[in-house]
Amino acid sequence: MYVYIAKEGKVMDKIGGYNVYQDKYYNNRTQGKKEKDRIAASRFREMEEDTQVQLSDKAKKLLQELKKTYGNMDFIIADYETEEEAQAYLSRGTKEYSVLIDPALLEEMAADEDTKAKYIGIIDGATAKLSEMKDSLTDEEKQNVTHLGISIADDGTVKYFATLEKMRDDQRERLEEKAEDDEKDPKNAERRRGRDRIPPHYEKKTTVMADTVEDLLEQIRNVDWSSVKAQEEAGPGSRFDFSV
Repeated sequence: MYVYIAKEGKVMDKIGGYNVYQDKYYNNRTQGKKEKDRIAASRFREMEEDTQVQLSDKAKKLLQELKKTYGNMDFIIADYETEEEAQAYLSRGTKEYSVLIDPALLEEMAADEDTKAKYIGIIDGATAKLSEMKDSLTDEEKQNVTHLGISIADDGTVKYFATLEKMRDDQRERLEEKAEDDEKDPKNAERRRGRDRIPPHYEKKTTVMADTVEDLLEQIRNVDWSSVKAQEEAGPGSRFDFSV
């Protein structure tokens, strides 16, 4: 049996206390993520309006078709010149994957069925690779990876991207202590319900981008968190910082 040493030095069996902590931690994290996603979705709609490009009717129709076919993807049509600009667009997505497409390429896809089939195949293949990569991550790595996506340039070049967030140690310890208190007295959790459901998160956030999924996985696993500045994320009703 694995054991977990609490902050006060108390040993807790993994089947009992540790799993209680894990459940509380994931629940709090999930509750906060739902609120973040709700606000992010609103910001994403604003971004779509702000970055709206002129598209032909055929391209608009194709874009709607893609959105309907791939319900787990945000399709972002925008001109960009640098990886930093691509990352800024991709990181604002709210669904499982973000797909950034150059408007000229979307027009080519809309005008030619063979080109359309080619790049839809690229999208399918790229997201399948990201899904396989996600399955290979450890539980801790999965906690840190909050968003995945691809960009497709007008020359067909594909790049893979991931947004990562890491909770600050003191925040993690605070959730750990709450889980221990709740284990001793379940009424604690009931009393906190509604007023402490979504704790403030002090997280480090970074984005990595690579030419291949293999390189992306390596970057995810080798992020130097000590060089990433921690910042407090706003609570419900506040605006979030979407800068990269």
